[in-house]
Amino acid sequence: MDLWKQLKIKWKKVLVVWNWSYKNMWDELILLWTIKLLLEQEKEIYVSAYNISRLKSFLAQFVDVEQINFLREIPKWFRSFFRFITDKSSRTLKKYKEMDSVIIWWWEILTEEIPNAYWYRLVSIRPCLRKKEKPNLYLMWGIQVPQKEINNRLFKYLMNRVNYVYARDLESVYELKKYWFENAEFFMDTSYFAYEWKSVNEKNVRQKYIVVNVNKNWENFLDDIIHDVQYYLDEWYNILYVPVAKGKTDQYSDSYYFKKIKQACKRDDRFEILDREENFWKFAEKVANAEVVISTRLHLFLISSFLGVRTKVYPYQKKILKMQEVLRNMEWTMNSEE
Repeated sequence: MDLWKQLKIKWKKVLVVWNWSYKNMWDELILLWTIKLLLEQEKEIYVSAYNISRLKSFLAQFVDVEQINFLREIPKWFRSFFRFITDKSSRTLKKYKEMDSVIIWWWEILTEEIPNAYWYRLVSIRPCLRKKEKPNLYLMWGIQVPQKEINNRLFKYLMNRVNYVYARDLESVYELKKYWFENAEFFMDTSYFAYEWKSVNEKNVRQKYIVVNVNKNWENFLDDIIHDVQYYLDEWYNILYVPVAKGKTDQYSDSYYFKKIKQACKRDDRFEILDREENFWKFAEKVANAEVVISTRLHLFLISSFLGVRTKVYPYQKKILKMQEVLRNMEWTMNSEE
């Protein structure tokens, strides 16, 4: 099925602005297939990145990175300021201004659940908007119409410059059209196409372990998650923990919560880390053979759903609820627990 033909991006030079969360598995899979879709259309692809060498290393498992141009991302607060300066910033800004089209995406790309999301996205593309002929501007994934006045102003400013929206859930499409923006349609989260999930499904053999992931929003579900993990420990299952996001602080590093769960269950011998970075193929096979996947992150919930593994998800944000509905409509959650 030539689904790439549905992603109608005009002109030749296309910039992909992404990566709010550095070293985040799902962001990387979404980026991977977005790149593949654009390569099918023979676009000249530019990717805005925080850590170019590290991103190249990940993508090289799947595509020829020599076909991709990488630009240092525009500094947002102090996050990437020094990298940007040392990477000859004036030359980088010139490249941004040369783009014909710009795709902006991220899980919930514009939402008040994340502080400063509206301002952050404008900063990401500001050099592109300063050229005389404005580029074609596309938004992809989840969007929530803001309620706060300052966010409303930023949102209106941005939407007045957007050509088209590809939203991964129907609620976003409906809200945008109700808002006044008509050029919006559903397009499945591209991570859905990033990997040959079916080929792994055919080899599924349930083994005596479960896969777990928790992020910084887990506290609301602490007692429930500990209870779930303890139940499987009592049944002599091993616990494989996936650090989906690998931030540099305890708050944004999933490994921090691995330690918290182990301490709560008072068992070190039955816990181990399941790394998803070194070899993604082996990681997917390991998840596919799990008895169950327990997660608070959308990322792992979707992977296990695509692989046909029984999944228990604790939805801490609206994006998870919306994607659960999308998967139900696509009949992906026959084996899932809610």
